[in-house]
Amino acid sequence: MSTDTQEPRDSGMTLIEVLVAMGLFSLLGTLLLGFSLSTSRVTEDTRALTNVNEESRLAMERMARELRQANKITEVDLPVNATTDDTAVTFWIDFDGDKVPDTTAVDPEVLTYRYDPVTNRLTLTANDASGTEVTRPVLAAKVSKFDVLLKSSAWQHDANGDGSTTWQELNAAGPPVGDQDPTPVSPDGPELDHIDLVDITMTVLDGPRAQTYRTQVDMRNQS
Repeated sequence: MSTDTQEPRDSGMTLIEVLVAMGLFSLLGTLLLGFSLSTSRVTEDTRALTNVNEESRLAMERMARELRQANKITEVDLPVNATTDDTAVTFWIDFDGDKVPDTTAVDPEVLTYRYDPVTNRLTLTANDASGTEVTRPVLAAKVSKFDVLLKSSAWQHDANGDGSTTWQELNAAGPPVGDQDPTPVSPDGPELDHIDLVDITMTVLDGPRAQTYRTQVDMRNQS
């Protein structure tokens, strides 16, 4: 007589095995999701930083180009208190060559760049074709610092002999070069007639990160 032996049938996964598998898949899914989110954040941060850098670079290039073409700086506000006082530079560019500042042209000739340390904004003010003064932000990003250094190629007034004549040295030289006014460059300060070199330093914030840009401009059309 023969005895038949049956192979035990596959009874499938036990509850413990199912729970372990689910746990492993959940852990793997969490790791993959975290990696994906981290990569996405890095990509977005890089894109945002690139946009800020490009926007800031273009703004500096624009200011440098306009100052390079300027016939004269007509007014300057330099801060006594850097945390509360504005910094502003107004200059005239004779675009149409008529030797007269035109404030109502389609392409205005009198421009004012102003930095407000309270709002961290750099703005550009100019009149439109109707003569209405219009102020617009130059950058969407916050500007944490904006410095303007005014210099002259009139080396004979370089009092300290460092090879650079600042507006303070022009001011101290007395008439007709400077007015010896202790207040930072006044609108009618005679030293402005001799300013033909401008250094600009701007620090732009992108979240917690700061990027500093510098440019030096030779006002070749200064009259």
